[in-house]
Amino acid sequence: MNNKTDYQIMNSVYSFSELSSIIELTNAEISAIEKRIRITPYVLEMIKNGNPQIRKQFIPFKEKNTISFKDDYLQETHYSPIDNLVHRYKNKAIYVSTNQCACYCQFCTRQRITQNHHPYNENLGQVLDYLCCHKEISDLLITGGDPLILDNARIIRILDAVSSLKQIKVIRIGTRIPITLPMRIDADLLNALGKYNNLYINIHINHISELTTESKRAIISLANTGIPLGSQTVLLAGINNNEDALRELFNELVSIKVKPYYLYQCDKVKGCEEYVASVLEGIRIINSLNNTMSGFAIPKFVVDTPELGKMVLAPCSITGISDENISLASTHGRCTYSLI
Repeated sequence: MNNKTDYQIMNSVYSFSELSSIIELTNAEISAIEKRIRITPYVLEMIKNGNPQIRKQFIPFKEKNTISFKDDYLQETHYSPIDNLVHRYKNKAIYVSTNQCACYCQFCTRQRITQNHHPYNENLGQVLDYLCCHKEISDLLITGGDPLILDNARIIRILDAVSSLKQIKVIRIGTRIPITLPMRIDADLLNALGKYNNLYINIHINHISELTTESKRAIISLANTGIPLGSQTVLLAGINNNEDALRELFNELVSIKVKPYYLYQCDKVKGCEEYVASVLEGIRIINSLNNTMSGFAIPKFVVDTPELGKMVLAPCSITGISDENISLASTHGRCTYSLI
């Protein structure tokens, strides 16, 4: 890693006592001090400058008494034949390459992993053995935690090992680093990532205020290396659950070579209670955007289910189906399409 990255990691805020000496905490935030935090100086500066959309994502808060969700809502443990590997779909698997992130998102699906104090169980060899024994797996998502928090040698070792398996046609990395630690995307990392022809990167970003000069420079440098980029956004109550916020974000992403890929309904994971917005609201927003923006800028709105995995909810123009017709609707009106 480089000196700027090292500085950010070494000077990150890990405790509420330290955070309270830097900024004044609200009563709602003080009520959530049992949760673990990790905030880089880069992100903390945005919070100090009065950015509520950033603050709500990285500083936990409790404003209402709600039923508590489950630690492993998506039953990833059930679908993990070995540590750090999730095999839910026949031809796809997830490799949890680390339990560390530059910053802890307080709505994280894997808080049971990222916010515990257990050391990471390094078992890349076991993961590779499993993949070798399951030739049907052709698509591997490398996630965590955040894979790009790892040092270059470790990242290269993982990608070289996975690339050596001829069955793996697609390698994906899911990362928040260009948003939370953009200085990590330096020339050495770009050179390391640029040599893999089947590598795709999905960047987790939720609000346009996260697209600073530094983050946009990092994202564009990844794109200019030749790596196809997509984005993953979580629908978050009080942060981005409105049409204007998501329109602005998706249009800006397209302008810096990022294809909006998924808009996720926030998972019902313990710790995410304050962040869950209405599913119907998400459907309405995406369907409305689909009628007013380029189709290239519209992500799929999905809900992840414990039973069936990801289910696409929108965009969709169908409002009803009969034996003879499909009923369709948009912001321009309604019509029927004959099936005969």
